[in-house]
Amino acid sequence: MSASTEPWLHARQVSISYGNDDVVRDAELVLTPGRVTALVGPNGSGKSTLLRGVARLQRIRTGTVALRDGRDAAALSSREFAREVAMLAQSRPTPVGITVRDAVEFGRHPHRSRWRGSDPDGAARIEHALRLTRLLDRSGDMIDELSGGQLQRVWIASALAQHTDVLLLDEPTNHLDLRYQVEVLELIRELADDHGIAVGAVLHDLNQAAALADRVVVLSGGRVVADGPPAQALDGDLLSDVFEIDIVVEHSDTGVLHVHVPRQLLRRPARSVEAARPA
Repeated sequence: MSASTEPWLHARQVSISYGNDDVVRDAELVLTPGRVTALVGPNGSGKSTLLRGVARLQRIRTGTVALRDGRDAAALSSREFAREVAMLAQSRPTPVGITVRDAVEFGRHPHRSRWRGSDPDGAARIEHALRLTRLLDRSGDMIDELSGGQLQRVWIASALAQHTDVLLLDEPTNHLDLRYQVEVLELIRELADDHGIAVGAVLHDLNQAAALADRVVVLSGGRVVADGPPAQALDGDLLSDVFEIDIVVEHSDTGVLHVHVPRQLLRRPARSVEAARPA
């Protein structure tokens, strides 16, 4: 599916406070169909808070969030909003005694009739979500018996069953080993490229952001300090200032970025065995 430049979600001048302190200040976030936008920054920079505010899980003090038809997200009911935007939180408890299909079916709640519980498209949407996440053959398995990577795919499938145009992911590769990180990142890229979903994802790994995202938003101290293509936003000098450590960004001939910390910063001066032995 070709990507449109028309935003499907546009957050403008968003500020979010904890107590009297703003932890996000005048931030802007634009999500467009078929594109992945990565939010990066050090711990406490406000990236997860911004995503939660956009998802209406955190109260926005000032600013607006508009959907693709111009509707103000704040004016929608919870059920209406959940038909437009799906959010995969950073962590969630694992239910006991339900199957993979049961867990994915939870995503259909916003589409069910309030009184009769009818959902004519539900079965097809659930099947589609299971197929996209390659979980059809595991649909009858108990969810508490899955590996971490498989479980993450279940939660993504549940969000897909919600059948929204916008998918928000808060650290989707957190606590996964390398193989499952790659699988989840490939799935996210596939959802954008092949199904036109507008994706916003908080990522800690700058190399993952460089490889995955079409657009990178860098936050520092609650403010957006860079917003653009990875080659533009992931600037070595900027990142060094933001993370307060020397960071080098290398551009390969193929256009792939590699973000790394110079190795000498990771080395400690060698000590003799005698010096290391307690007195």
